[in-house]
Amino acid sequence: MKKSIRILAVVLALMMVTLVFASCGKTLKGTYKAEIGGSLAGYTATYTFSGKKVEISKTATLLGQSNTTTLEGTYEITEKDDGTMEITISLETSDDDIKSGTFTFEEGENYIKIGLVKYDKVEK
Repeated sequence: MKKSIRILAVVLALMMVTLVFASCGKTLKGTYKAEIGGSLAGYTATYTFSGKKVEISKTATLLGQSNTTTLEGTYEITEKDDGTMEITISLETSDDDIKSGTFTFEEGENYIKIGLVKYDKVEK
């Protein structure tokens, strides 16, 4: 009986360690921004990451007037078998430009790339 309890305790401890390491996925911290166009007509997208949460703000500017929309959700970064990375973004709501989905992902020293768009790190 004592031997069975010891074996069960070891198995449970190993399962807990496995679950802890499996739940430790890659996370991002900070704000990243991409700008297209200029002050007369332009578009800015800003991603702010904290833990597993992401806040996405998009600002469209036309002739000095701007309109900002903010979306919130969660994200997960995974590595595929071939070594490439993917980011899955799950938003609480979506709009015409920004939607939930899975995109290719790349991280550099001062930037990230989601899909085809490169976002530079914003220093605060």
